[in-house]
Amino acid sequence: MITIIVKYIELIILLILALVGDMQGYKIKNTIVYPFILIGIMTNVYLDGLNGLVFSLKGIVVPVLLLIILFVLRMLGAGDIKLFSAIGAIMGLQFALRTILYSFLAGGAIALLLIILRKNGIKRFKHLFTYLKSCFITLSILPYTDFNDKGDGGKFRFAFAVVSGVGINLFINIGIKF
Repeated sequence: MITIIVKYIELIILLILALVGDMQGYKIKNTIVYPFILIGIMTNVYLDGLNGLVFSLKGIVVPVLLLIILFVLRMLGAGDIKLFSAIGAIMGLQFALRTILYSFLAGGAIALLLIILRKNGIKRFKHLFTYLKSCFITLSILPYTDFNDKGDGGKFRFAFAVVSGVGINLFINIGIKF
């Protein structure tokens, strides 16, 4: 029981720091995620030896492999992917995969809410249509957005979605040992 509490404390501190960092500059810095990747590895190695190392490494590597295409397409930032890896380092692959799923669902809900609040649905759908048309005409995959353009009305701090995804994950899986 104490081991899961330690992991939850690590996870909560990671999420708070990532959220604050994202709010301050639309970035989740390496100085936040890398120490928690290391902490997750050390915690799991301490708790379960070599199996703990494998547990953490799977949680680190698989999110990168699954999400790298979204980074290449400029749909997800590198910091967001590393945040999922840090979560995986602490909580393991299964927890990280569920968090990714719930984060994308939460992100979709947040995006829809922002479209409604910003009243820019037509603009966003035109952007998507233009993007898809450009990819089709050029027969290549183009970057979806410019991360540096914060005023285009189509971005939000994805750390909110990740925190929501972790919350949903914990709520749905209360009582399941991670």
